[in-house]
Amino acid sequence: MIERRPIAGIACALLLALSPGLSLAQPVASMEKIEADIAAGKLGSIASIVIEQHDETVYARAFGNAKAAKLHDIRSAGKSITALAVGVAIADGKLASVDVKVWPLLGAKTQDAYSEISVRDLLVMSSALDCSDTDKKSPGQEEKMYRTRNWQAFALSVPLADDYARDARGFGRWSYCTAGVFLLGRVVEAATGEPFDAYVQRRIFDPLDITAVEWRRSPSAEVQSGGQVKMTSADLTKLGRMVLDGGRWKGLQVIPESWIKSMLQPHRQVGQHVYYGYLWWFWPYHSPVGAQGSWMMQGNGGNIVAIFRDYDAVVVVQAANYNKSNANAHSVRIIEAALAALPAPPPKP
Repeated sequence: MIERRPIAGIACALLLALSPGLSLAQPVASMEKIEADIAAGKLGSIASIVIEQHDETVYARAFGNAKAAKLHDIRSAGKSITALAVGVAIADGKLASVDVKVWPLLGAKTQDAYSEISVRDLLVMSSALDCSDTDKKSPGQEEKMYRTRNWQAFALSVPLADDYARDARGFGRWSYCTAGVFLLGRVVEAATGEPFDAYVQRRIFDPLDITAVEWRRSPSAEVQSGGQVKMTSADLTKLGRMVLDGGRWKGLQVIPESWIKSMLQPHRQVGQHVYYGYLWWFWPYHSPVGAQGSWMMQGNGGNIVAIFRDYDAVVVVQAANYNKSNANAHSVRIIEAALAALPAPPPKP
């Protein structure tokens, strides 16, 4: 069991859980109630919860057979790490900007709209690829990629969407595409000359003393930078704190603050109260002091790393409710209980 201390005081399922009108009067369960519901199986399979405030862990607990140091598959929450890697590659001078064109950089044959697909397009899920993970008939749907040996070859061969067009801001339609995020990992490799996992380890994980990480790989050994990385809840909490502190960790600027600000911008609105930045999600949670907006790492199964600026807090939920329609609703309930358990932030002037 993870140490426990007293507290003072995907895309479709995600939108279904959060699209209804936001009522600030919604009652919030206590953490004791949450623990009882987890024990009774009412919240499905919850592996662990960590609540951190002011850089101190105030609650940490594992459930069921989970252990404190156990690596857990956070699925698409790993995409947010890829966004951090892109920012570091730009800061290191290895990648010019988010405007770099992907197909030429990867040495792929360019024609038509392929040559115009940029790093930014992939960061905001708005490329010209006919790719939607929520549509099993989509040519670029992620399960089709997993059935191939070489994922880069698959992603680069996804056909273009016939109706693709950019709006006044330069964005195409929003379409959730894991294959595109996988390509961002290949972009980082091509730009830095290092394997994606080695670069992330050296530039992001090592400064945070994160050593236990397990990446999924393709049959040809390509790192899955589009998600399905296994990490501990404690290490995810470190990532959340580092991002909440503007890219700083223990006085060290790991990620440029300018990149954190760019990454955590509502580049696209994808649902009622739901926005998307550079591979990070945003939506509001209920709290005792009203709606609290949160930028998050979010993955299938209810895996969430949520940061709250007003509370100066990070809440991590690791769950294994994979492919369940209520997965995110369960995790949202846990996070709202965590906010209710924390001291309320001071009123804004």
